[in-house]
Amino acid sequence: MSAEYPSCYLTSSSFLQAIVRDFSLNGFRIEGHSHLLCDAVIMVRLWLPNQEASLDIDQAVVRWVRGREFGVQIVTLSNEVDLRLARHVEQTLQHEAIRVTNTVKC
Repeated sequence: MSAEYPSCYLTSSSFLQAIVRDFSLNGFRIEGHSHLLCDAVIMVRLWLPNQEASLDIDQAVVRWVRGREFGVQIVTLSNEVDLRLARHVEQTLQHEAIRVTNTVKC
């Protein structure tokens, strides 16, 4: 799903700001400030709309890199974060379905 959520990521040597552009229950497309290598393991902190606390993805593996963008696969996260992410995905899909339904009416 398309998105634009503020985030940051921690590599073995730096802590950098980023924007999550796409997300799913399995991973994210991130626009960042560093060129990462495939298979690098990072920690991702993500701020979703209308939520006070950040979502902290303990471990994500970089699966592809294109310029400033890279894709990560979620490897490790807490049960609480998993549940919050699943709820957000479900709510986003419901809102999108309602928007599409309202747009298609003749």
